[in-house]
Amino acid sequence: MFRLHERSIVVTAIVALLIVAGFDVWDDAQHGEGISMLLWDVVTIMLAAAVLLYIFILQPYSARIRNRRLERQAVRQAADLARLSKLARKQLEGLGAYISAQFGEWRLTPAEQDVALMLLKGFSMKEIATLRGISERTARQQATTVYGKAGLAGRAALSAYFLEDLLLPSTASE
Repeated sequence: MFRLHERSIVVTAIVALLIVAGFDVWDDAQHGEGISMLLWDVVTIMLAAAVLLYIFILQPYSARIRNRRLERQAVRQAADLARLSKLARKQLEGLGAYISAQFGEWRLTPAEQDVALMLLKGFSMKEIATLRGISERTARQQATTVYGKAGLAGRAALSAYFLEDLLLPSTASE
């Protein structure tokens, strides 16, 4: 709520108020003031003391509790994130192994496997040719061979072949 220098100013002012109020109560008692006046001065002192209590004890205490709760939450979230990252990595490794095994079943050559992976990653024929250091025509020819060996109609069917099992089944309400 308060910055350090603001807090010092407020505390100094309240302490000064408490001292003045204390002297006032003492002076009033010495001069025989009525009980209602003394009571009013005591209430004023108690209010100032309550403000000091709030500023120095209750507010920092509640902030520490809130910070501890946030720290525990951050630790739990970091652990969840690490667990989910590990799970995602394992699933991607499993997908990679599945894709490699399927390429083996289709008897793709290493060059055709490279082209098929790049097709799955969404690279254009020009990008595939550039990355592999071949002509675009050769890249298209290898892609056509991949589709033929896999018995698929094209790039979309190749992607769908591997993505189909990853998608959740649709429900009747959809």
